[in-house]
Amino acid sequence: MAFARSPATEIESKSDSWNVADGFTKLKILKPLVEMDKLVKIAIYGAENIEEAMELMQFPDIKTMLRIEALNRLIDTLRETIENSRFACKKEQKEVLDKLEQKVFEVRDVLSIIASEKVDMRTNRKQIVIDEEHFSVCIEELRKIKKELPEPLNKSSLIFPTSEEIDLDAIKNQIIEAG
Repeated sequence: MAFARSPATEIESKSDSWNVADGFTKLKILKPLVEMDKLVKIAIYGAENIEEAMELMQFPDIKTMLRIEALNRLIDTLRETIENSRFACKKEQKEVLDKLEQKVFEVRDVLSIIASEKVDMRTNRKQIVIDEEHFSVCIEELRKIKKELPEPLNKSSLIFPTSEEIDLDAIKNQIIEAG
């Protein structure tokens, strides 16, 4: 059975088209930018807030694992944000994003030496130990990338639109409510 196209159907299908750019930007770009701040805190302190950090003092192994996991997730979140925004950027901004992504890969490639497994000979218990000097270098490099990332995104109007008035509080509330 064939369906005939009529002007009425065409108009209706065009009006049904969704503009998901705003939702995509908030979910795939702005939300991860906020998440990165949380991940940096967890990677440095083992927790996002002081109360949680104090509780973790009783469980140093868990704190160590949380710090390593947060560092890995920070790398993944940076990569995903770059990947999710690249298509909407102009050529110059894509080049900047490519350089930032390369820096993320460089940090990722040296992650294997940020921690090692030690065995306590008295208890025969395995323990993960972070090489704090190397870990700090990785965190600082990722923070630099995180700091540079919004600029090419903003130049491509993915953060602040160039023409309309912006309600930052409304955007922040939408991001927080989204999860």
